[in-house]
Amino acid sequence: MNCKLSKIFFVAGNIRTKVWICVLIALVGYFIATLSSFYSNSRQAERLATLQTIHFPLARLSDETVNTFKNQIAKYENAFLTGETDQAIEGNHLSATILQLLEQMKKVSDQNTIFSPEAALIDELQKQYNEFYQLAAEVYLRTQSIETSLELQQKVQHLGNMQTRLLNDFLDLSQHLAHSVEQHIQDERRHAQTNTLFLGLLFVLVLISATLISRCFANRQLIEPLTHIQEMVVRFTQTREILRPPQGNQDDEINNLAASFWSMTEELKQTMVSKSYVDNIIKHMSGCLMVLSSDRTLIKINNNAATLLGFSEEELLGCQIDEFISNDTITVFKNFGLNVLARGEEVNNLEICLMTRQRTKIPALFSGSVMRSPDREIEAIICVVNDITQRKKTEEMLRKVAVERALAKTASLAAIGELTSSIAHEMRNPLSSIKMNIQTIQQNLGSKDALFSELAEITCQQSLRLETMLNDLLSYGKPLQLNLSRSSFPELMQKTLVAIAQEKKNKGVILEINNSLGDDLPLVVDVELFIRAFTNLILNAIQWSPKEGTVQISARIAQSQDDQENQVVILVRDNGPGINPEKIGRLFQPFFTTREGGTGLGLANVRKIIEYHGGMVTGNNSPDGGAVFTIFLPLLPQQPAMRA
Repeated sequence: MNCKLSKIFFVAGNIRTKVWICVLIALVGYFIATLSSFYSNSRQAERLATLQTIHFPLARLSDETVNTFKNQIAKYENAFLTGETDQAIEGNHLSATILQLLEQMKKVSDQNTIFSPEAALIDELQKQYNEFYQLAAEVYLRTQSIETSLELQQKVQHLGNMQTRLLNDFLDLSQHLAHSVEQHIQDERRHAQTNTLFLGLLFVLVLISATLISRCFANRQLIEPLTHIQEMVVRFTQTREILRPPQGNQDDEINNLAASFWSMTEELKQTMVSKSYVDNIIKHMSGCLMVLSSDRTLIKINNNAATLLGFSEEELLGCQIDEFISNDTITVFKNFGLNVLARGEEVNNLEICLMTRQRTKIPALFSGSVMRSPDREIEAIICVVNDITQRKKTEEMLRKVAVERALAKTASLAAIGELTSSIAHEMRNPLSSIKMNIQTIQQNLGSKDALFSELAEITCQQSLRLETMLNDLLSYGKPLQLNLSRSSFPELMQKTLVAIAQEKKNKGVILEINNSLGDDLPLVVDVELFIRAFTNLILNAIQWSPKEGTVQISARIAQSQDDQENQVVILVRDNGPGINPEKIGRLFQPFFTTREGGTGLGLANVRKIIEYHGGMVTGNNSPDGGAVFTIFLPLLPQQPAMRA
């Protein structure tokens, strides 16, 4: 099909020039997409830097200010109630901390003009707090004279009003900054989604444009001239007569090829090609040529084939071809190579490994076709082998580049995880204090007040639930360090059964285990982390199953979607009510749960552990009822030797 657009790209030059033009078109498109991606990522990095250096520090400092001020108020009130000046002195000492925190907040807010309102508010709070502190230092050190001094009583009343107003202002500022952090995170999420969509559309547009332009150019400058040469070949084989091609540019190899082919046909009409001439062509052709007899014996090879295998021509002739195929690909070569040729069919680009004299493996592409006699009997098998060692090295290099990019992304996510873990860790200390105080109140109340005892019990339960959520959050946010070792599915299953024994007994659930992997298949995993994830899935299945229900666990080997490697597939299926179809897509999102009392981090941690192992986990409804969770783990053909 002719392309009018290609007329714009008319180039009178050699093939290399034309190919470089096609590459240049693709590079221009790639450059445009890369610049757009770089600009988008730079903008997002600037916004994240603002979040890290201003929003988070301001919110943290504000919370510390509120807590310190509350602590100071408590000490002043204790001094007022007990008349002890030691409490008032300790409260005065906290003033330096509060002023220092306010000064730090002022410095952080001054880094960006968008925080000018907050900076002004902090200035005002500093002034109010200085006034409060000076009055408090005067009053609470004279607590014994308050009852006899009307002036001190008036100051106490004024001090109480200032204290309430300051506490409210500090709390309002803390809530405002926390809301600002949350809003900034939401904005970044929307920005990231928008950028991803924009870059995806831009990539598709650039890809389509570059493809169309390259196709038009290649069609005009390469495909059409080559098609013309092909027509010349077909016409010559049919009629032995072809027209002389028009005179073209001397640098154009395709035009020169057409002219050379015409000259060759003219010479072929007048001369006969001898057998020695044909043999000479075969020996010096660029590819590796092997001619086999019907019993797969080498009867003809060229110089390149002998050089590649490291033998002389005399040593190779009369040998079976499968003697030079490596053991790990001999089965593939026989089933998809020799057997296919024996049926009279062609073999194209079958990937095998040759074995040289030095017992070195050489990756190669094998192609073959059958040459028949006039009575349709197989006379010989023509085989061409191309060394693809360089291509394999290139593929390995690209794979390493992909791994390095994945590691860089993991490092970035680990930094965010460490920040999340530090925030959760800071929350555990006050939560532990709350839980201990509630337990103490509950013990002191006893049966004196049933209502308050019940409220204390509810508060204690909610504290335990919040502590569980924080532990899950710490586990989810902390970067994982895999301690890989060899294990097996039966070993992992045995340790998991110990962990779920009590829950299984309480629910009366029956476990059906179907192991199609075998007992000796090694699985290279972090045993502790994998058992944690596996236990979470099975406990989830038990909790959703009815009384005396059944949970099915099966393991098998399957091929990945790209057919490049095998993978282990582990399924955990229950016969419960199943999953709401509208919520399937959110199963592994943090803090999303459909179970009463759940933290919403269990399945998120499961996905994190499995993905750190290079696999993935999915959840869906089973056609037979209930829910089914599937773990996919890569199983490489040759796993590295690990410690036992």
